[in-house]
Amino acid sequence: MVSIAKLNIALSLMPRSTGGFDFSVLAGGASSGGVAFNAGSVQVALSNAEKNEEKQREQIARDPIVKKELERYARVVKEAETIEDVLDDPVARRVFLKANGLGDQADAVALAKKALTSDLGDEGSLAYRLASINSNWLSTAQKYSFKTFGLSLMKLNISIEEIAENYVGEKRLDMLDEQLPGLGQALLFKKVAADLDTPIKILGSALGREVVTTALGLPKQIALQSLQAQEKAIIQRLDAKKLKEPEFVDKLVQRYLIQLNGGSSGLTV
Repeated sequence: MVSIAKLNIALSLMPRSTGGFDFSVLAGGASSGGVAFNAGSVQVALSNAEKNEEKQREQIARDPIVKKELERYARVVKEAETIEDVLDDPVARRVFLKANGLGDQADAVALAKKALTSDLGDEGSLAYRLASINSNWLSTAQKYSFKTFGLSLMKLNISIEEIAENYVGEKRLDMLDEQLPGLGQALLFKKVAADLDTPIKILGSALGREVVTTALGLPKQIALQSLQAQEKAIIQRLDAKKLKEPEFVDKLVQRYLIQLNGGSSGLTV
């Protein structure tokens, strides 16, 4: 059953202009008026999601389920003696991993335990090896340094509050993705795009790889090619330095959303 908070968030995505907006357009089809899925409709979705961010976050934070999850996380962390204790709790594990950009790994308990307790002095350790797939494994291990400090950093109130804030933010992105596949990813990409100013940085970021390769129409199978071949494919189609330009990034994410949802953008990058 959809909660009232989720329903309100969905409604808040809709423009307030006269006539409203037909979200069947954003699902890859056409509206009852025959409007094609295009850059204009995607731009509306992006604009409204950005304008309503604060309201959406507040609504998600008030959701009873989210509140219970965060309360349980805080309780588990305060009572835990090791990171393994936290990760053994399904709710606490889901909250912590999702808040750190690892939500899709919530069921990989053994992997999470080993990666997050990696020896950070050993560049051959699991956290470093996983960084080529998702850099958040390494950044999370480095941030909390579980092997060195145990749970001391994780137990700080400021850390618990930060996890709660990040978790709400991730839940908001999920909600946006439910309204339009890829919308949450697109908004997140816009925030980090300026740091992905080389093909290697793009390929080293799970988010950057997903958005850029989809926008450029590159097949998923490109991941099976050598790193040099993947880098060349991007260089031939994209000047990565332009990711520092907001207007260029806007066009790129619009193209990503349209490509992802089976439309034809007509946009060039």
